[in-house]
Amino acid sequence: MSVRGLGLVLVLLALGVLGGYAYAGLGLDPVRSDGAPAPLEAADPALPFTPPEKVNPDADLPPVATDLPVAPARVGSPPEGVVVPAPVGWERTDLPTTESRWSAPGRPIGSYGVRVQVLDRNRSIPQAVAERAAALPLDPLVSDLEVLDQSGDTLRASFILDGYRKLTIIRWVSFDGGMVDVEIAATGRLIDQPGLEALVARMATDVRRQPERGEPEE
Repeated sequence: MSVRGLGLVLVLLALGVLGGYAYAGLGLDPVRSDGAPAPLEAADPALPFTPPEKVNPDADLPPVATDLPVAPARVGSPPEGVVVPAPVGWERTDLPTTESRWSAPGRPIGSYGVRVQVLDRNRSIPQAVAERAAALPLDPLVSDLEVLDQSGDTLRASFILDGYRKLTIIRWVSFDGGMVDVEIAATGRLIDQPGLEALVARMATDVRRQPERGEPEE
């Protein structure tokens, strides 16, 4: 390359550098937009959600009948013990406390049962109902709880326990209209509600104190 040609190249390079500085000094942004910023749209938008809890199938048993045969059964002993009409053919379990339970024959998982407990607590019926309704949401063993009814002498609720959907009907009885004496609680499947309602009503209506020794049975 001649000296003249080399000089021309150097002049052009110098002009290019100066032009670049001049462009930068203008503070121009060729990709800047005057539009308001907006979030990018998701390809498949979806709201976060909690999947429903898995519920096991109920025991394959017919619904509890509304006309179950019953027979008198003693729970506890005098003077606090009671006599209550209990379902015939159900399997009985007595607990160390003054409490007895009757379960479906064979005690299949996901079936039904009823519990009778003699109470010695200074609670009126409204207090007992409100106390149990407040305690149910705090029970770590139950989930998906729904209190269906809380009035009078009865509490009804639905929940999941041990993977099974349960319905419970709890009724409190006072022999003199004052403090609670007996708690009757039936638990089963949703399809058992008519039969359990009839059973609890029968037991609550006919429960009575055990006669003292020497007194005749009613």
